[in-house]
Amino acid sequence: MKRVLVSILSDHLIPNYLFIKEMRGQFNELLFIDTPYVEERQIAAHLEQALGKEENSVPRVVVESDCYQEGLQTLEKANLSQDVYYMVNLTGGTKIMSLMVFDFFRKLNSSFFYIPIGKNTYCNIRDEQMLPLQYRISLKEYFTLYGLKFECDNRLLKDAQTTFHFFEKQKKLKFILSKEVIHAHGGATAEDKRYYSGAWFEEYVYLRIKQELALRDPYIAMSLKIYRNDFVHNDNEIDVAFMHDNTLHIIECKVSMNGYGKEPQQVIESYLYKLAAISKDFGLVVRPYIFTLHRMEKLSESSLANVQKRMKILGIRNIVEGKQLSKPKIEF
Repeated sequence: MKRVLVSILSDHLIPNYLFIKEMRGQFNELLFIDTPYVEERQIAAHLEQALGKEENSVPRVVVESDCYQEGLQTLEKANLSQDVYYMVNLTGGTKIMSLMVFDFFRKLNSSFFYIPIGKNTYCNIRDEQMLPLQYRISLKEYFTLYGLKFECDNRLLKDAQTTFHFFEKQKKLKFILSKEVIHAHGGATAEDKRYYSGAWFEEYVYLRIKQELALRDPYIAMSLKIYRNDFVHNDNEIDVAFMHDNTLHIIECKVSMNGYGKEPQQVIESYLYKLAAISKDFGLVVRPYIFTLHRMEKLSESSLANVQKRMKILGIRNIVEGKQLSKPKIEF
């Protein structure tokens, strides 16, 4: 019997994509249930692109997101085949959509699934069995699902050993920055100026995470430029981004938090706001961090308390400083 995998689409396509990839080989066709809003924003096209399919190649039924009875009638009028087996992913859309889709397909030969947000599992609702998701999304897949493109530059200005040794030098100085960093503008070459001005720290963070988490190139990148519509004007830039357990992590790398004419707390909070604003474009579950060699213990107790409060409000996971980077493993 032919098997059709049914997906309810909304702004956030990660659960839809994960389930489709997880079920590879177990279905013959796809069917999308979406809304006028989804159609207008071409969200289904993002999913098709990530799946390597032609735009508008997947059949879809368009329903109103908050009209239960009307939605049922629309599904009835779609004349969907009753001679197939439907694998229905109820994740996505509104609660009303999930209810109408469940009520419609339960009369057919169907099974129902759900993917809890932020967990690498999926549930077969009928037998209440929780199963692990084996598939892992790459950076390219993730950004494509949000209608974004990116360019990155993972080329190293100096070899990894040099960069790790340079971090150890800062560590021995108890993160009172060495003369190469302080006088970076006077570097012997343009490459040295760029390296010691901060690129070395970005490369260190990139290399360290890649090594610790054993990430392959599709899952981690450095110096990302994010584009929404084309490759002419980028919307945002990210120092380091990586996928781990299907969750996007983004990192702002700052050797120092000192700013001309500003208190460190003001500088830190400006970076927190910037990071929070960027994160909003990238889905429901994003883990943003600041990595720095700034000695946070030098801040007053009230400043530290204010920074912690601001982080909590803005959803910033952590400020990872030199002391934490000196440990054998970074805690995420």
